[in-house]
Amino acid sequence: MKRWFLFLPLITSILLFGNGRLQAQTTHQRLVRPGDTWVALSWRYGLSQETLRAAYPHPNLQNQPVIGSVLTLPDTGREFTGRILRLNEGGLLATAVRHQSSPWQLALLNGLPHPYAPTLYRPLFIPGGTEPPHEMPVGFETLELSQLTPQPGQALAFRAVTSQPTAVAASLDGMMFDSFENGRYLVGLIGIDDFYTNRQPELAIQPEGQPLWSQPWQFIDGDWTYNQITYTGAAAAVTQEQIIAERARLTEIWSQTSPIPQWTTNFQLPIANYLEISSYYGARRSYNGGPYNSSHEGTDFAAYGGTAVTAPAAGTIALAEPLAARGGAVIIDHGLGVYSGYYHLSAIHAEPGQTVQPGDLIGEVGTTGLSTGNHLHWDFLVAGQWVDALAWLEQNMACWILAGLNGRCP
Repeated sequence: MKRWFLFLPLITSILLFGNGRLQAQTTHQRLVRPGDTWVALSWRYGLSQETLRAAYPHPNLQNQPVIGSVLTLPDTGREFTGRILRLNEGGLLATAVRHQSSPWQLALLNGLPHPYAPTLYRPLFIPGGTEPPHEMPVGFETLELSQLTPQPGQALAFRAVTSQPTAVAASLDGMMFDSFENGRYLVGLIGIDDFYTNRQPELAIQPEGQPLWSQPWQFIDGDWTYNQITYTGAAAAVTQEQIIAERARLTEIWSQTSPIPQWTTNFQLPIANYLEISSYYGARRSYNGGPYNSSHEGTDFAAYGGTAVTAPAAGTIALAEPLAARGGAVIIDHGLGVYSGYYHLSAIHAEPGQTVQPGDLIGEVGTTGLSTGNHLHWDFLVAGQWVDALAWLEQNMACWILAGLNGRCP
């Protein structure tokens, strides 16, 4: 029996990782998702981390596979199922008892000399089940991202189910997510501006009292249009001081975050009858012949004056009044730090504090404030940052977030 235990580590190593000289005849491609770390991929495909990393050398040995990238992996014809844990709840012995596994087998499988060896936050592989292993933040049962390859100027979100209710601090490239909990359901929201340039920022999540988890995330470049804008008449009379003061006042509104979403369905366009989209979000802009050093913060719908403007989703009117730069203005608070704005209106049909539902009339198209013709300027903010409202609609973000908080979307 003693000799059997001496040979078991060698046998396990050969079965799972080969002899270090494995030459696969075929390969397969793997789209990297959250939790597909080198440790997780090693256990999943029965390959050593050294074999996997050799095809993707990086000067930082701690660098994990990039979420949204594609890895070409040796095809061993084998794929293992199980879980990867980073728990410090009594060590390996207690973990084996909880999962009804042999402590000696778990120790040998994980390269430990015996079940009493220290396992503080060390990854432990527990074989079995039907799902492939993923290395999640401690206490996370699932982790999903709203987009695997986002681009600048979009709202981004993660959603997770945790083993028990827990607070988390999450960031992307140092920018903090707004996090919201509903029992074991967890959602994080952030807005990325359209000039963001880091193509592989680090997504970092730290559950309260637990170690930091991180993995890089692949961004793709934005595709922007260019506009030349010339103001005349009343629009040209609006001063820079008025623009700055107006923005400061609105920033106070946009910085308020309520913990519950007011919407119950996906969003819809706020205007049904329009001629064309005359300017897209993120368009690089030159004003009065100047350089292209700014961008469009919303989406412009060219339409006849007086065309109805309606609420795209449920929310509360946070502002409804004429402004210097934005002209006739309505802002809706949809909850969770999500705001939509409607500007240059010729008429306002809403009042502050009013609750609106999808399709409710809130105003009429006009050309007030900083405007060169009749149109609706629709802007969208998430976590205090302007993002592309059309992308929010196309990606069904509203329903994706509801499902993350409630486990379903009506």
